[in-house]
Amino acid sequence: MTARHPLWISMLLLLFVVSGLMSVWPDRSLWYDETVNAYFAERSWGDIWEWTTQIDNQVPLHFVLLKLWAGMAGSSEFSLRAFSFWCGVLTLAGVIALGRQIGGRISVGWLAALALALSQSFLYAAFEVRTYALSLALFVWSSVVLWELWEQYATNTKTFDRKFIWLMAVYLLLAVGMLYTHYTGFLSLAVHAVYLGGNTLIQPSRRRITVLGLLGAGIALGYLPWVLALAGRDVRAGTAYAGQVEPDMALETYLEFYAHGQKIVPDNAPPYTWGIVILVIAAIPLWILAYRRNRPLWRGLCLAVLMTVLPLAGLVLMVYAVQGKLSGRHSWPAWIGAALLIGLGLAALARLRWLRWPLWVAALLIIWLPASAHYPPIYDSQLREAFDYIRAHAQPGDALILRDGTLFTAAGYYDSAVPWIGLPPDKLTDVNRFLRFHEALDGVEGLINRYEAKRIWIVSWQGHIMDPEDLVTGVLEYIGDPQPIERPFGDVYVSLYALHDRPRALYERVIDLQPVAQAPPHGPAYYGGYVLEQRPVPRGGVVRVQTWWKRGETIMPNLRISIRLYGSNGVMYLQQDQPPVAWSFGQEHWEPGIPILSRFSLPVPYEIPPGPVEVQLVLYDMKGAFDPFPIPVDTFEVE
Repeated sequence: MTARHPLWISMLLLLFVVSGLMSVWPDRSLWYDETVNAYFAERSWGDIWEWTTQIDNQVPLHFVLLKLWAGMAGSSEFSLRAFSFWCGVLTLAGVIALGRQIGGRISVGWLAALALALSQSFLYAAFEVRTYALSLALFVWSSVVLWELWEQYATNTKTFDRKFIWLMAVYLLLAVGMLYTHYTGFLSLAVHAVYLGGNTLIQPSRRRITVLGLLGAGIALGYLPWVLALAGRDVRAGTAYAGQVEPDMALETYLEFYAHGQKIVPDNAPPYTWGIVILVIAAIPLWILAYRRNRPLWRGLCLAVLMTVLPLAGLVLMVYAVQGKLSGRHSWPAWIGAALLIGLGLAALARLRWLRWPLWVAALLIIWLPASAHYPPIYDSQLREAFDYIRAHAQPGDALILRDGTLFTAAGYYDSAVPWIGLPPDKLTDVNRFLRFHEALDGVEGLINRYEAKRIWIVSWQGHIMDPEDLVTGVLEYIGDPQPIERPFGDVYVSLYALHDRPRALYERVIDLQPVAQAPPHGPAYYGGYVLEQRPVPRGGVVRVQTWWKRGETIMPNLRISIRLYGSNGVMYLQQDQPPVAWSFGQEHWEPGIPILSRFSLPVPYEIPPGPVEVQLVLYDMKGAFDPFPIPVDTFEVE
């Protein structure tokens, strides 16, 4: 085959993949994380600098390049996704080049590129308005340049010349760029470091040590400005819950994401993930058996194995021993290694002649199978539709509360039609920060006064993290009447309240409450509760209940409340058990002396008879620290 033929085949392969990807171009809204990058693509350079150095822990390169791209191509969802799309195409081109280098034949690159293109993780990255497609492109092309540099000037000891300087400069530009794209880029550079370090230890030479030293020094100097920019900041503070993730759970998460992408995989799902894992593992002995006498080709296999195993091992260690922040997409460096291993293993079947074709098709089919499952996305965030709905139904005198302030990027990118505040106003999620009673009242009062609000919308996405009591809803449902919302918005929640009172009314009611009961001997105290519905509730409807608590001297982690509905005949028709307030908001987080809201939206059973219904709490301890006892809350009428 002439040199031109592989080039044309590579171009046709990329064109085929491009056509396939364009046929599945998503029309969904951006989800929250994507709105961050989209929002800053329209902001000033100063805003990007402040966000990356003072607020979030994200490195800035993707923000910078996406802003430059948006300046030329616009900042629509389609345009911003196109940036990731072309980064994905560059990644596939790099995989073809790297596969040819490490496998000694272009077919390794073609098969590896097909394996990557068919994976759901690559499909996720290619359309995600975030850093991952750019990170993949930088990783694979830095590996291509590094392989050429090392093979020519460290393994074959070619005299240092202008090409060496050019290769060194390009590698450092790509490698340092990777560190400025995502913090897990360090795992990718660890692959390079271990591979080159292992080569140097096995066959030490002054030339190899010199090249290794120049590479290390260049990367350190390139990243030094960012270290200085972040000096004094704890970039981990509040970004993840305390604790550790067990290695088996972490590894399963990373493998499932590689196979299925950002999808909800049910427990009874077919074992597609393990089919792909077996395919990756089987590639290693296939290559060894085919080329056991060609030791130089083993170096390429070693690099592919390192690219697969080392990032996974590093991530498993990080979420167990450093910070329990588990996300399957962080395993992106291993996706390149897995694709290369599959390419090597399938290329090793070339000696089977005609039989190789059905085997290749079968292997690639295994990688594609998760796409056929059509599992729902983890984040079905219809933010665009939510803000479009508000814009279409807004009236003079409307205002908006973002629950919480982190949604400022969504409100900014999708152009909220009404003035808004965030409650709490924090721009970055902090798992140790909680909205409190007085802060919620003051925030709503200030919004009403500032804009003379008659109606208030709420847009919420994961608002329970910093508002676990759901105080925003609790305040508005007390001083306002809920208005119908015509449609759902996935995991984004939109509500609207027409105001009939001021927050002061809730304050006066709650502040006058006296303790009714206490978990013995010195646990949380119950201060009373009430039903919000003033009119009879139809069967099949919802009754809203607010109960108020205060922290006790003793933290009782096994304390539970059972809220129940009793019909006029004395029969219990509904029971719901949980800790006071919420599962994620233990008593250790309750501020002493501050009222704590525990609200309920209870479905009224169809079988409950018309007439008065009693709402009752039963207080009990999971380990039997005291005898359970009932507490009457309030009554309401069922029509």
